[in-house]
Amino acid sequence: MQSHLCILAVLGHFLLLAVPAAAQTPALSASGGGLLAAAAREDEKSFDEVVRGYRASQGLFTVYTNLEENRVLIEIAPEQFERLFLCNVTLEAGDGLYFDSGAMLDNFPFIFKRVGKRIQLIHKNVYYRAETGTPIGRAVERAVSSSIVGSAKIESRPHPERKSVLVDLSSFFVQDYAGVANALGRHKIDFVFDRSESYLGPVSAFPLNVEIEAVLHFKNNRPRGTDGRIADGRSMQHRYRYSLSTLSEGGGSYRPRPADDRVGHFLTLHQDYTDPTAETPYVRYINRWHLEKADPSAALSPPRQPIVFWLERTVPLEYREAVREGVLLWNRAFEGIGIEGALEVRQQPDDAEWDPADVRYNTVRWIVNPGGAYAVGPARANPFTGQIYDADIRISADLVRYLVREREDYVIPLAGPAALTPLLTRLPVSQLCQFQAGLASEAAFGWSVLAARLGGLDPTAREAQAYIHDAIRALVAHEVGHTLGLRHNFRASAAHAHAHLHDRSRTQKTGVSASVMDYNPVNLAPRGKPQGEFWNSGLGEYDYWAIAYAYKPFEAIEESAGLARIAERNLPYGTDEDAFGFDARGIDPVTSPFDLGSDPIRFYRERIEMAGELLATAERGYLRKGERYQKMRRLFSQALRAHATAAASVPKFVGGLYHRRHHRGDAGDQLPFEPVSAARQREALAFLGRYIFGAGAFAFSPSLLNQLPPERFEDFSNTPFYTARIDYPVHDQVLDIQKRALGRLYHPIALHRLADLPLHYAKGQPRFTLADMFSSVRSAIWEEVTRHQSISSFRRNLQRAHLAQLLTLAGPNPQAALWSALGIAAASGASAPPEDAASLARADLTALHTQIRRALAKGKLDALTRAHLDASLARITELIEPASGRSGD
Repeated sequence: MQSHLCILAVLGHFLLLAVPAAAQTPALSASGGGLLAAAAREDEKSFDEVVRGYRASQGLFTVYTNLEENRVLIEIAPEQFERLFLCNVTLEAGDGLYFDSGAMLDNFPFIFKRVGKRIQLIHKNVYYRAETGTPIGRAVERAVSSSIVGSAKIESRPHPERKSVLVDLSSFFVQDYAGVANALGRHKIDFVFDRSESYLGPVSAFPLNVEIEAVLHFKNNRPRGTDGRIADGRSMQHRYRYSLSTLSEGGGSYRPRPADDRVGHFLTLHQDYTDPTAETPYVRYINRWHLEKADPSAALSPPRQPIVFWLERTVPLEYREAVREGVLLWNRAFEGIGIEGALEVRQQPDDAEWDPADVRYNTVRWIVNPGGAYAVGPARANPFTGQIYDADIRISADLVRYLVREREDYVIPLAGPAALTPLLTRLPVSQLCQFQAGLASEAAFGWSVLAARLGGLDPTAREAQAYIHDAIRALVAHEVGHTLGLRHNFRASAAHAHAHLHDRSRTQKTGVSASVMDYNPVNLAPRGKPQGEFWNSGLGEYDYWAIAYAYKPFEAIEESAGLARIAERNLPYGTDEDAFGFDARGIDPVTSPFDLGSDPIRFYRERIEMAGELLATAERGYLRKGERYQKMRRLFSQALRAHATAAASVPKFVGGLYHRRHHRGDAGDQLPFEPVSAARQREALAFLGRYIFGAGAFAFSPSLLNQLPPERFEDFSNTPFYTARIDYPVHDQVLDIQKRALGRLYHPIALHRLADLPLHYAKGQPRFTLADMFSSVRSAIWEEVTRHQSISSFRRNLQRAHLAQLLTLAGPNPQAALWSALGIAAASGASAPPEDAASLARADLTALHTQIRRALAKGKLDALTRAHLDASLARITELIEPASGRSGD
């Protein structure tokens, strides 16, 4: 991921930005000499006096270290004041509980500015610009504000010859720069930054960069359990790496490449006020590495300088080959544009002295963050050109554990496929990735299904090792794609016909999905059918296309036309702000995470049938003698997860619009929007009616439910003592699944879109309306009432949830009521539901009022059904007949 942490359209404060080539200069001014001389005072110590006893290291800046005093000074020369540099911030070592190690935080341009006897380190605002020296340029300069990151007093008189001054680095960098205390405070965790016990670690100077380590201490006077990952809950330490470097200009030959919204790349952007008549004030460059052919005339040439990834010595030996393959997979795409060996993989020796956090090394790192099943692959780019110059992929050691089993089932089992995310990230939302957590759940589900079919699966067996190997390779390929500048593509998985998913002769050429940048699930064959590839073994067609747009060599004169020809192919592409996860803002039902094939409804149908197969196998004796029953609880949660994902995804067809990023005249000349056909929407509702809402959707045997104990072993947090329910909360979990579907169908945004949908259909084309949705859902959920039958406990819960939706829609303040009922925040774009929805809700309530009265009068109902219907009738009556009260039977 240029990460990711596998979601959405708004760009954050620290997004890397770009300027025209004419403005690519690292020096804003060279001021400072006169001010330095003027400020010198006789009572200040001389330069040599201050650094006496210090060890000097020369580089981009000269730094002086005194180990006895634990003090580091930096020398700033006159020509280095008000000159642009870059600062990269990395969380080099976290605490193993709240924050992981190796997290890339910020990348920002800065200057040193002298103000009297102090030096300020200023984050320079380069996000709004205009041509230097023009009136509008001066106006922009006055209008935008830069930010002070740190301030330090001058420690000496200027050097007598160099005129440089000294400042203490700790004043700049020993601070809670990343906002750890605030991040934890939002979670009611009371750690505060402790300046007195924080200090600078090793500082190294190199010709193009200076590496600064800061060891920060956080204390907590009200500690809570820490899972043993923090030795003492009152204290934790972090290590941060600050890399100060020059601005790379790509050797003089790098040209920023303009972005195109038809292809998915991370962007560097700024607003340019120079030309007020421009179509857009934004200048957008894609983020990419500086790759050039060594021999531009050759059809296939190695690069002048390859992209080198080092496998850190922390990567376990047994996974290094899978990681290597995942990185090198991308060479196929570069070969397609004439660059051979664009990426290289090298192994860090065990005795290497260089630090993987050094900005000069791109690494794949294994980290330990117990309970965190994730991987991220961010990259840093020049804020003026978009040129990527540093990338580090980190993979949680626990992720491999979860490839073959679900997480320990202490929490609600359906917390979601991507519930574990680092608390601290400064990445823009467009760069967050949660593929790894979902992949872990998918892999665990696939492992359980295969184990059930085979009567067990030995993790040491060749086939099992290949399964894990291929999953890691797919994960690494996804993350490397991010480091190459590629964004997610959630439409790619729908590019291939469902019938071809297990045809190895096809998938080995085109991939299981059209892109490794999708959140691709494990590709499981239905029982009795040949099994194809579980994971993408190669790149998809989209990946070749996106790499060609970013990296194909062009002469300057032909670049614009060449890029247009590539983009016009318009392969299926939809990213985070198109999918919005499972949020109601996502309108395209084939732009979703964790589906596969051109028919998502069929995919989810097969998944739920596999979940049923898994539970049926469990009934026949999944456990071997001596195995613990806790394994059954994890398996049961895996089966329910298949229903949960379907319940969140399939409702996207109802009121859905297929969304394309086409430009006029592109291949096929299709319009950006196409309404989902009425037949397809009815198919989706039929699916929900059977597999999510249906009376037989959740039928579990007593024997199975009596085999679902939680873990009873003690752990570092005494979790068994805090478990709310020892028995499995089966009704709660099923209702949670059903509410996912209801919440999507009745979300105000979805209702508004469904109200608009008839306007999108061509004349004579069958239409699907709000009225169709309301009547279909009511008929599916209240079927027993029309048949005068007793109602099961699962269905009673579902009917209460549906009734609550209708009552809030038809009530006096449906907007606030729905927000509360659905857990919708105003930030998600929620609005008052359409008036027609309120009218239809009232019509549904009126129909139910009549049907329930008849069922109570004529049906042979059990006591619980009668009580449930009587209570439902009372609630409806209170709304539709408030004056007269409940009418007689």
